[in-house]
Amino acid sequence: MAAQRTPESTLSAHFGSFAVSTWKLLPSIEAATRKQTYTFMDLETYNALARERPEHAQAIYWREMIVRVHLACCASLLRHGEWLNALLIAIEGNCLFGTYAACRGFLEAAADAFYSLGPVPKTLAPTLTSIRARIKEKPTDTVAISKELEDRLIHFSHGRKLQRGEITDPVHAAKQIRDYLDGLKHAGIRDVHAFYAELCSITHPSAESVVLWFDEAKEGHEVIWRRTGTGQRERIDEFLNHWRETNVGVFNAA
Repeated sequence: MAAQRTPESTLSAHFGSFAVSTWKLLPSIEAATRKQTYTFMDLETYNALARERPEHAQAIYWREMIVRVHLACCASLLRHGEWLNALLIAIEGNCLFGTYAACRGFLEAAADAFYSLGPVPKTLAPTLTSIRARIKEKPTDTVAISKELEDRLIHFSHGRKLQRGEITDPVHAAKQIRDYLDGLKHAGIRDVHAFYAELCSITHPSAESVVLWFDEAKEGHEVIWRRTGTGQRERIDEFLNHWRETNVGVFNAA
């Protein structure tokens, strides 16, 4: 009889030593932020304020930037948690297609979050003293903004596939998935593009999603396809073991 899977055993076996402790933190983060609200000043009001009270406007700008970071982090963790729950349920139920679909969703969410939030620490750290001074509305004769950080955070919360002819800020346009995956690749996660290609080969109706059900053999002058005897659990284990190193990197990036 095959050993019973648990979330802890699955995560530690296939997603690294960091996975279990992180996964156990997610419910407490979700509970702690359930009643969190985020408030942003509309642009017209802000522009008027910037002309009349520039120091107050700077304080609002940086408060809202920190709030956007918090929102993006919380939303990212909630999204990761939901995909991990879907993945664990699929694995426990020996659902091969569900495992592939949840892995793809988790990978895409991780790549998106890494693109938007990866630069945050290095962007904020060198200017933290200046940011704190502006939040406290200390007198200053300079204006400090971070357009790149602002664009990344807005892209995280508003990025989507635009409708034909839709006119909006360019940062609202979602990038190609390759662009997001490239960020993980440049961070040192191996074979992330090949991993995504395999996930798509099953989640899309393709040849791979057909031939996996059959074994092929040549008998005389005929080629025979017979239903395979390989079970779903065996396939899931083979898939997870093959991509373990990549999944560990993706989990850590997420």
